[in-house]
This record gives sequence, C-alpha cells and structure tokens, in this order.
Amino acid sequence: MTPDIRFDTVHPVDDRYTPPACGELDEITGVLADGRLSGGAPVLEIYELALAGWFGAARAVAVNSGTSALHATLIALDVRAGDEVIVPATAPLPTAMPILTCGAVPVIVDTAPRSLALDPADVSAKLTSRTKAAITLPLWGYPADDAAAAPLLAAAGVPIIEDACQAHGTKIRGRYAGTIHRAGCFSTHDRKLLATGEGGFILTDDEELAERIDFYTRLGHLKGHVHGVNYKLAGPLAAIGLRRLRGLQRQLQSRRANAAQLLSALPEGGTLAELGYGQTDTPNYYNLVLTAEDSAESFAGGFACAGLPPDSVRYGYQPLYHRPIFAPYATACPNAEALAAATLQIPVHPGMPQAALQWVAGRIRTLSASHAERQRP
Repeated sequence: MTPDIRFDTVHPVDDRYTPPACGELDEITGVLADGRLSGGAPVLEIYELALAGWFGAARAVAVNSGTSALHATLIALDVRAGDEVIVPATAPLPTAMPILTCGAVPVIVDTAPRSLALDPADVSAKLTSRTKAAITLPLWGYPADDAAAAPLLAAAGVPIIEDACQAHGTKIRGRYAGTIHRAGCFSTHDRKLLATGEGGFILTDDEELAERIDFYTRLGHLKGHVHGVNYKLAGPLAAIGLRRLRGLQRQLQSRRANAAQLLSALPEGGTLAELGYGQTDTPNYYNLVLTAEDSAESFAGGFACAGLPPDSVRYGYQPLYHRPIFAPYATACPNAEALAAATLQIPVHPGMPQAALQWVAGRIRTLSASHAERQRP
C-alpha cells in the first residue's frame, strides 16, 4: 500500500541530493591546520591521484568547474577562434558555452535515433577541414556510445571530448564514461554524484595533453613561457572531494537499486519505458529517464502536477539551438528533437526515503493507467 504522503507543484519531489557526512570536516580541518588553502595545497595532488585511480585513468587534473574543464581541454587541443567544434543537439548550455569562450564555432549535430550518441551520418555531413574537436554527452548519466561516429572522427584527426559532467560511474561497453576517448570532463557541482559545491576535473591517458591542461589551468605555473588562466580548485574543496569519493560506489549502488524499484512499477506493454542503452552499458542514474513516444507531453504534465516535474518542465530542457544564443547555429536535428520530446526524468537519488520511492511508483502506475484508459476506443 502506498504511504499517505503528498507532493505537488509547490512542493515537488526533491531532485537535489545532499550526501550524508562522511568525515569531510576532518579532512578540511587537516587542510586548515596545514594553512595552505589555495589550489596549490598538497591535498590537490592527493585528490587528483585518487580520482585517476578510481576511474582507471593515467592522469586527473582538478579544476574549479565542469565548464572550466571543458574550456581548458578545448584550449589544450588547440581550438581557437574560427575553428569548429562538433556538439550534440542534446547538449545543455554548460556543454556548449566553452566553445564560444574559445571563439570557436559550435557545429550542432543530430543524435542517432532514440539515442544520445552522435549520429554518424550527420557527423560525416558536417565534418570540415576546420573541425578541431567533437564533444559527446552521456546526458542524465545515460551511456552515449559513439562507436559508430568515432572512426569517422579519428580518420579526420578530430579528437573526442566526453562531457561526463553528469556521468560519474556510468559505464559504456564496460568502461567508465570519461575514460574512453581523448579526454573526459567532469563537474563536481552540488548536484553531481561527486559534489564539492563547485569544481570539476579532467581525465586523460594522454600525458602530453594532461601537462598542457595542467599548465593552462595553473597560469602556466607562473613560468611566463605559455599563456594560462587560474582555474585551480581550492584546497578545502579538494578535501571534500577526496573524502566523498570513497562513497561514490555505494551511491551508485543505491541509485541503481532505486531505479530498479521504480522500473518494476512500469506496467507491462505500457507506453512508458526506460531510455535504451547497450547490453554492456550501465547508467549511473543521475536521473531515471523514461520515454513515452507520442505522449510525453501528457505524461510530463501529469508528473508535474503530481510533484514530479521532468527536466522539460523543471528546467525547460530543449535541444541546444532553441536557446537564443545558439539559434544562429541551428540545423535540422529530428532525432534529438524526438528524444527531447519523449523523455521524462525522475529523481532516484539515495536521499529519497522508501516512502517517497513508493509514492513515486504509485504515481507512475496511476498515470500509466489513466493514459491507457484514454487510449481505449
């Protein structure tokens, strides 16, 4: 029996997760005692080594945001004014803004049908001699397997950057998102699975690229040989990340268990289904993403009224070129349009009590039954 709890548009289901205390204060106290709080604090190197070890990458470079991570990686790959960078139409603003920061031109490409992966046909059509990089995006923590588009980009000498800002722990063909292509960029903003308030990091197995990123984000190490900016992560934030990293695997397990509980509430043969992914892929469940072909708008309205607004309602999520600043770069991207229109994002974070999960499952059943009734002749 579903517990008697209520959510509504004024008090929606909380999609923000605050990790429980795990000794962060002890870690910060140690940094305060050391007295070095800047991005040059010894804890930074310890944190970077821990990140590289957890994800299985050769190098990690910690920075002050996911946006900084993307910008620094583009610069390190020699993206400059007038160059072109491929970006999926599904990208949110923080993914594409760094392209403009470089003075480069965003080339918006479609995704494959019912997928977050880059559409190889559209990539092939839009590759030019000015293409310097491509960004791929496992949005909502769902795998974006670019096995089809990657060979086209490799043949053209175009490196792929993974914007894994929502994909900590997501696996694609058995490998962690952010470790598959030339570099992976992550955010550790409050809303992310690994949260330090603000922050980010870059993973790469390319030592030369890592050094260029390191020098760029640390003012060229004040040597005066190369240009750089100050994107360093402050010591106390690195201390938080170092301690919270230890609980990331447990958080992934909890999210996946919560998602499985809600998926079990989907009626067999009903309209709602989970967003698809490969047999060797694993979402991290930043959100549980459901699809409702041809009826998502109706479901979105029902979920919003019930206190479960999906991203299309909560954040006005749409393909990138619907935002005025990117409208000049718009091209036809029917697959991305269909995906954005069909998807519904449901929180499944570990902070949701069992009563809330049961309530959400109940709303899924109720809305599915109402939809089925409306469809009857």
